[in-house]
Amino acid sequence: MLTYNPFAELALTLPSVAMQFFVIAMILLVIISTALDMLHKKNVVYFFRNAKKAKKSAKTELSAGKKTAVILKTVAHDIATTSELGMGKRRLAHVLGMYGTILFWIASVLLIFKYTDGSTAPSYITIMWHIGAILTCIG
Repeated sequence: MLTYNPFAELALTLPSVAMQFFVIAMILLVIISTALDMLHKKNVVYFFRNAKKAKKSAKTELSAGKKTAVILKTVAHDIATTSELGMGKRRLAHVLGMYGTILFWIASVLLIFKYTDGSTAPSYITIMWHIGAILTCIG
C-alpha cells in the first residue's frame, strides 16, 4: 500500500496535464494571495519602517558574514524547530504538521510531474507521500 502512487491511477481518468496545471495554479494563487494579504495588512510598510528604525539605532555595523550567520541561526533554531512554542503537545503538533505537509507536497509534485506518464515511481517517493500525509493528519 505504501508503494502505491495514487496519481498514476487518477491519470487514467484525468490527464496529467490537468493535474500539473492545478498544482501550478495553486502555487501561483498562494503567492499572489500572500502578497495581496501583506499589502492589505500593510505588513511590508511596517517591516521596512522597523528595519530603518533598527538601522538608525544600531551601534555597530555587522559584516555580511555575521548577518548571514544570524539569519541562519534564526532559521535553524526558531523557524525549523518552532522553538517559540516551548516544549509540549502544541509544539509537537506544529512540527509534525509542518514537516508532514512539506513532505506531502514535495512528494505530490514529484509524483504528479514525473510519474503520471505510466512509469513506476520509486518506492521511497510514494512512502514519503504517505508518511507526509500521516504526519500532517497527526499534527
